[in-house]
Amino acid sequence: SRADPASLVLPPIMDPQYGYLSVNVETQAQDPHSLLNWTRRMLAVRKQSKAFGRGSLKMLSPSNRRILAYTREYTGPDGRNELILCVANVSRSAQAAELDLSAFAGMVPVEMLGGNAFPPIGQLNFLLTLAPYGFYWFVLAAENQMPSWHVAPAQSIPDFTTLVLKQRMEELLEEPCRTTLEHTSLPAWLPKRRWFAGKDTAIDSVRIAYGVRFGDPQHPVLLSELEVSSGGQVSRYQLPFGFLGEDQFTSALPQQLALARVRRAREVGLVTDAFSLEHFIRAVIKALQAGTVLTTDDGDLRFEATSHLANLPLNDESQVRYLAAEQSNSSVVVGESLVLKLIRKVSAGVHPELEMSAYLTAAGYPNISPLLGSMIRHDNAGQDNLLMIAQGYLSNQGDAWSWTQNNLERAIRDELAEAISEQEQHYNALGELADFAALLGRRLGEMHGVLAAKTANTDFKPEVTTAKDTQAWAKDVGAQIERALQLLKLHQNQLNPADQALVSELLAHKKAIGSHVQALAKATAGGLRIRVHGDLHLGQVLVVKGDAYLIDFEGEPARPLHERRGKHSPYKDVSGVLRSFDYAAAMALNVQGVDHSPEADTARKRVTDRYLSEARAAFTQAYHQATSTLAHDWQEADGQSAALTLFSLEKAAYEVAYEAENRPTWLPVPLQGLHGLLSGLTPISKTARGGETS
Repeated sequence: SRADPASLVLPPIMDPQYGYLSVNVETQAQDPHSLLNWTRRMLAVRKQSKAFGRGSLKMLSPSNRRILAYTREYTGPDGRNELILCVANVSRSAQAAELDLSAFAGMVPVEMLGGNAFPPIGQLNFLLTLAPYGFYWFVLAAENQMPSWHVAPAQSIPDFTTLVLKQRMEELLEEPCRTTLEHTSLPAWLPKRRWFAGKDTAIDSVRIAYGVRFGDPQHPVLLSELEVSSGGQVSRYQLPFGFLGEDQFTSALPQQLALARVRRAREVGLVTDAFSLEHFIRAVIKALQAGTVLTTDDGDLRFEATSHLANLPLNDESQVRYLAAEQSNSSVVVGESLVLKLIRKVSAGVHPELEMSAYLTAAGYPNISPLLGSMIRHDNAGQDNLLMIAQGYLSNQGDAWSWTQNNLERAIRDELAEAISEQEQHYNALGELADFAALLGRRLGEMHGVLAAKTANTDFKPEVTTAKDTQAWAKDVGAQIERALQLLKLHQNQLNPADQALVSELLAHKKAIGSHVQALAKATAGGLRIRVHGDLHLGQVLVVKGDAYLIDFEGEPARPLHERRGKHSPYKDVSGVLRSFDYAAAMALNVQGVDHSPEADTARKRVTDRYLSEARAAFTQAYHQATSTLAHDWQEADGQSAALTLFSLEKAAYEVAYEAENRPTWLPVPLQGLHGLLSGLTPISKTARGGETS
């Protein structure tokens, strides 16, 4: 475009309030005639629609944060409705967008500038690709404007077992339906679910522990839990059963999660995961508001709400939006003000997610999702089993992991570019990352300050690290490092020569490493032990208007509840964030499908090295400033440093085990982190310098 001003590509910025585009141009490359004609055309198109100037505005939430998407809707005095979809790529590189437009299923997007019809909207995400700074204005038209070239996809019918009911949903728990579900449908269905933890082990048996009718009489649901026996262990999973009539096949998700076909008199439908049904979600909200209690063979189901829930404007018209169909738990947003999370794997005991949310909300700590309510099964043994938790929804810019990746990508592009336009010089991606790291350190320190405050609640009362505690930490961390070294040895031949050398170096000094861990643990005596997040990383932080909010307090899911509820050094959380910085840098450094020339790789290395240095320094400095009043009473001068190193080693060892079992190609990241943390150890330091080892 610089060589030929007539072919200038103008990067437009969408204005959601007024529906027009402001155009950034470089003065020396302007073609006044083409710019004027382009502006006239935009104004003419805009004047054709009253929705731009007078219509309501509703922002959409594409997962790609470089995409701005919203709808404008206007109903005129004559009752005619005008609906416009606007999508803009605010990035200087091409982007893809996946938009949840299922609310407009059957409508046809007609591009306003050219008048061309796009494929009709269905229940699945609507896919678009946009050029750098590209945009679309669509009128959502009726189905009669379907493009002539469109071919409707063939509808595949899943091969489901058919269950026959006379009338009631409870008949699913009676023979022969129960046997079919337990022996055929559920054993085939469960391994396909992401939240099911026993995918690698054959299922021995499935038993429906209980089922109780719940919800609207017109749309009954069975609240239920399953006992799954696999590999000699019995685990509990929550699965509410819902019925989807043939006339209700308007949403893709319930059909995707169906597990059996059902026939009830003349009615035909599917048995599906009820959490995918909007009427079930609304019934749960009403039950929370009413304080409903249901009785089952396995105890009472108690719906409880906090005072915060009553302040939310929720009703039968509140939008229900699913965050993800398949995660370790299932979550949905209601009315853009509440997040309802269904706990899939159920464990007896106080759940740290509920306990921490309740404590921090009551203490007034602002940078979390406030607790709104919960559903608990109080079993016959007197123990609580958390089944659902409702928390405040935080309208956000994405989690800190994705936000960091986006900024690192931008910083690398700027580094690779020959020059940056004047319009973009004001934005410093690495500076933004360092500022956010400092903010995250401050917010974490403030939370630890709340958790370290004096209280009569023994579950949250701060304690001092004793010699017994240090011995337990030394044993636990030592065992995790031992296992990590075994896994590294097992995968050593799959690594590159440089990383193979690091593994050999670590294995050669196992005894020295063990002694080092013992010394580190001993030096932590006198430090505070408090309740902590327990599994903190950038993915557990939301970016909300530039601020950092901490979420997901359930701890490491692989650990039992009593361990997740245990008191720990606050440096467990600090080390988790620092290790996450390392992963973010490694992801940016090893991104696939981009220029990997020597010059480009050198530029990436410069950016990621600077990011790590600045983010780590900013985070730790801000954290220590925020926690300067914490009553640590270290018995050794280097207690603070020892605690940070010890729990960073623990985290790196955990990462080695995870990567070895799930993503062996990522082993170099925790391997290099583990080696770097041990570089202060004399034998390893000498080896790294090429000196002799003891």
